[in-house]
Amino acid sequence: MGFTALLCFLSAFTLTTQDLASLIVSPTVTAECDQQVTLNCNVSSYQNGLSITHLEWSQDKTKLCTMDSLGGLIQHNTAPLGSFQCDYEDGRLSVTFPRVRALNSGKYRCKLRSNHGTSNEYTTVELKECCAKVEGVFMSDGPSCTFHRVYPEGEVHWFHGSHNLSDGSVRHNTSQSVDNEGYLTIHSYLKRKSSHVPYNCSLKSTRSGRYIASTLVKTELPSNGEVRNMGSSNLSRSQEPMRTILGILILLAAIMK
Repeated sequence: MGFTALLCFLSAFTLTTQDLASLIVSPTVTAECDQQVTLNCNVSSYQNGLSITHLEWSQDKTKLCTMDSLGGLIQHNTAPLGSFQCDYEDGRLSVTFPRVRALNSGKYRCKLRSNHGTSNEYTTVELKECCAKVEGVFMSDGPSCTFHRVYPEGEVHWFHGSHNLSDGSVRHNTSQSVDNEGYLTIHSYLKRKSSHVPYNCSLKSTRSGRYIASTLVKTELPSNGEVRNMGSSNLSRSQEPMRTILGILILLAAIMK
């Protein structure tokens, strides 16, 4: 009798364990900056008599999408994370970021409560290294460069010809700020004299150790040694043929008289 009861208990335990609801997510989702990314959470035993009482996506205890026992889908207002869209269909809860930003990187949790038990699974959004724009200009006291919408952090390295100016021999001033989307703006400048050889300003990622953006900062030196505006000098040269033609026409008019 006792043996029979034990067998019944083990069978019931096995069935209960097999029927427990579980969640399927991608452990890691790699995304490009400012591109669309979707996180999917699938309930594995949705077709086996499962009754969902609660299903949600969240990040750092901040709820994004919630589905209740009546099938109602709530999209929570989380301004810091920017725009996103929640969808639910056939046991799958999805959250889509149409333009993923630096603030969207990190760990997300999918949480389930049902008549078959509870389950939690996590997925991590990893952004690729990026720099949307780089500008270089030669100021009165030396070259400067600015990197816009950078992720993650980076180190600015200056080069002049074959010389690495960031080896400690030359001091360069670098500052950075964070915008409301979590991206960095990194500005750097050198106090150096003008040169016929352009300066190279490069950004090295602290995550991978590779250079993700660079620009050349050029100057033009006239005989007096002052930095000359390239646009103005080109405009003056383009007007020289017109002045010559005008002078010839004036001379012909004077001879004809």
